[in-house]
Amino acid sequence: MCADLNVVQEGNRLPAVQLGESVQEYSNKYGMYINPADRTKYKHIKGKDQIRVYVDGVFDMFHFGHARYIMQAKNMFPNTYVIAGVSAGSTTLELKGQTVMTEEERCESVRQCRYVDEVICPAPWCINKEFLHEHNIDFVVQNDAPYPMGDNPDIYKPIKDAGMFLPVIRTNSVSTSDYITRIIAEYDKYLQRNLERGYSRHDLGITFLKEKRLEVRRRVEGVHKAINGYIADFMEYFYEPISHRIVDFISPQNSLQNSPVASDVSDQEDEEDGTESKSKKQKAED
Repeated sequence: MCADLNVVQEGNRLPAVQLGESVQEYSNKYGMYINPADRTKYKHIKGKDQIRVYVDGVFDMFHFGHARYIMQAKNMFPNTYVIAGVSAGSTTLELKGQTVMTEEERCESVRQCRYVDEVICPAPWCINKEFLHEHNIDFVVQNDAPYPMGDNPDIYKPIKDAGMFLPVIRTNSVSTSDYITRIIAEYDKYLQRNLERGYSRHDLGITFLKEKRLEVRRRVEGVHKAINGYIADFMEYFYEPISHRIVDFISPQNSLQNSPVASDVSDQEDEEDGTESKSKKQKAED
């Protein structure tokens, strides 16, 4: 499998294979995300056995897009040590907005990722050469799109210019914002879900009227479910057996078999055949 992906594994890791997943399916799914770097292009890592790379981010609601980003960094070289920088809570709130998870929760989620060897938390929002030197970092790994901040069109430009930047592919099918949008779109359903699980309106930050409105809705939905259940039971126990009997009754084949005329004729023929056979047998004996 690794040969198909053209990856030297020595300590690097790829996602687990799903049960029943073929090598081709696996390669199609992850092949595009595995792009080993050509170490001969970089003089500053000449002779080094282990390459230290740095990934950074907010990592809020840690998901497979984050893990796939770090996975790419892990497989840049045959022997890669991945350092993950998790942004500070106060800095993130100021520059990007409110997070769902706390700084500690985001840090611990990243720490549990199978591709991470070390975590720096809190990490600076903008990194420089001094930071890289302090942590003995050979490369910064991020997607290649410019990351603007204020008047700076790309905070990673100095790293790129120094030849210490390696690009990865962003997973566009998932993001923290997508998950938050999904929750907001079904806001009342998630409120109701948590109220039923024992959370108070104070825990959820809703008013007394909102709580009662959700309670009324829950009761109405319960009545609807009960009515639908009664209708379904009625259809199952009364309508379906009757419909089967009607179909059986009007079926031509059934009608012919159960017809009294057909039965009488058949019995009559059997009796006549029996009488005729007995008469022939008696004549033969005489």
